Amino acid sequence: MVGTDDFAAATASFDTDEVAIPRPIRFWLLLLLDIPSIICTFFILYHLLIDRNLRWQLNNHSTIILLLFGSTIQLIDIPLNLDFIANSGRVKPSNSILCRCWWIVDIGFYNGITIIMAWSAFERHILVFRDQWVSTRKRRFLLHYLPLIILLCYIYIFYVMVIFFPPCQNRYNYTLPVCNNFPCYLHDPILGKWDSCVNNIFPTVLISLFVVALVLRVYRQKRRLNQPIQWRKQRKLIIQLVPISVLYLIVNIPLNFLIFVHLCGVLEQSGGDVQLTFDFLGYLLILIFPFVNLASISELRKKTSLQRLFSMRTQRRVATTAHT
Repeated sequence: MVGTDDFAAATASFDTDEVAIPRPIRFWLLLLLDIPSIICTFFILYHLLIDRNLRWQLNNHSTIILLLFGSTIQLIDIPLNLDFIANSGRVKPSNSILCRCWWIVDIGFYNGITIIMAWSAFERHILVFRDQWVSTRKRRFLLHYLPLIILLCYIYIFYVMVIFFPPCQNRYNYTLPVCNNFPCYLHDPILGKWDSCVNNIFPTVLISLFVVALVLRVYRQKRRLNQPIQWRKQRKLIIQLVPISVLYLIVNIPLNFLIFVHLCGVLEQSGGDVQLTFDFLGYLLILIFPFVNLASISELRKKTSLQRLFSMRTQRRVATTAHT
């Protein structure tokens, strides 16, 4: 590992650089994806919260949290980026409160998604292979609700403390997106490495391991037991987890590899453009996430298919009536 000065040198390019993708392309990509993504997010949340059967399914609770975190990015982070581009590359209003709130959403909520997704990937092993562990109210609280409560409290407390009450002096660059998106705590030899490793790199590794292990375990059990009913239940739980995890890992494995390389003091003045590009791809990931989620929840797929079918039949009836 490298010291604070070396880590600062490794990220020096971020003080003056912006992602190489032209601003007009970024603007229209974010705008055209953000609106349907918000609609899709609220559609899923509505059904997951209103439908009693969906609301009580334990595997949907992590999904609800992930969507709420993602919706905060969609409703705050993305519009602030659009406003930055519309103002010709200037953060307005140019004040520290806006920058800190933007950092909370951009860094805290994004890393919060990583942490919750890692827990969700681990918990899926319990739901698939050890569902008796959550068969009673007490067990559900200890093994399901309590870990989520602890993780949510940790995410909130950690990022509020390091961003609003840091042990250093923050610097704000109002000519870069997210006010340069580099709070001073990231220079701290303890807090910076803790955030990068514990809140980012380590959960990403866990997601990869848990997802691969889950697929292998289900495949082995399917061949050994050959029970169609049990397999349908497992298939549903896997389909809901694997696509969103793979989508997330496509962006975050390269991004976290670059972060790890910088932490090790390698490529100190290079790789910055690539990392900025993957940072931007992280926004696209958040915007695509609801659609992949919608496709992976079988109950919601059926709802959308029935609604589409009903709408088509209604239109045909109206057209037939008008014709006669």
